[in-house]
Amino acid sequence: MKLNYMQCWNGAMGLLQAHKEAVLAITGVFIFLPTLLFAEFVIPPAVNGDEDMNTLFAIYSTYFDENSLSIVASNIAISFGGLAIYFALAPSRNGTVAEDLTAALKAFLIYLLANFLSALISVPGFILFILPGLYITCRFILVPPMIGDQDERNPVELLRKSWASTRDNGFAILFFILIIAVVGTITISVLDAVTGVITGLATGGTGWPFIENLVAALTGTAFQLIITAVITSIYIELAGKKADIGQTFN
Repeated sequence: MKLNYMQCWNGAMGLLQAHKEAVLAITGVFIFLPTLLFAEFVIPPAVNGDEDMNTLFAIYSTYFDENSLSIVASNIAISFGGLAIYFALAPSRNGTVAEDLTAALKAFLIYLLANFLSALISVPGFILFILPGLYITCRFILVPPMIGDQDERNPVELLRKSWASTRDNGFAILFFILIIAVVGTITISVLDAVTGVITGLATGGTGWPFIENLVAALTGTAFQLIITAVITSIYIELAGKKADIGQTFN
């Protein structure tokens, strides 16, 4: 089956609309809030752009050493929230937010193991001019929605199923995700820049860091939510579950 971009996009928007209450509740607590808190309390490393590799390595090593706990805690919370959203959007489920969170918690270790294995397999591809790594990553992109929608909990089998489901569509998925990523990155950059200009003018150049962080967290969270819905829609499209999701929308 060939991927239909328009159907996948419309399906993603339909998923978000159909499950907006659950998605907003999970997203607010486990993605938006950690993102905002991290931006507020963790100061990014200061670089001028003219540092050599040794200097950059020293700067970022110090940054990670001083903020390792915050970085790990933030990423775990956001990863868990992302998995819970896949459970909320899964076509075979119709649970409450509490049930989705509980199911995601039970499957979280499997999710992390599958991601780790996927990363190991993708690393040689990234070393070989990046594109092969991106292609391999896209072949494993359906693992999270499969965890949310199916009972399979073997990480190796999940990778195998994702690879099989994305057969003949690896580059199509890659191109689709790249389009969304480029448009999303440009949009976020423009909104952040406009926010910076407005707050700078309003404060005589001082700016309002909280407002800027708030806008950045909102746009970043929205982008992650769209990507999650798109991946779920791709899974539904390739798994032939459009009838199920159609019933959900109705």
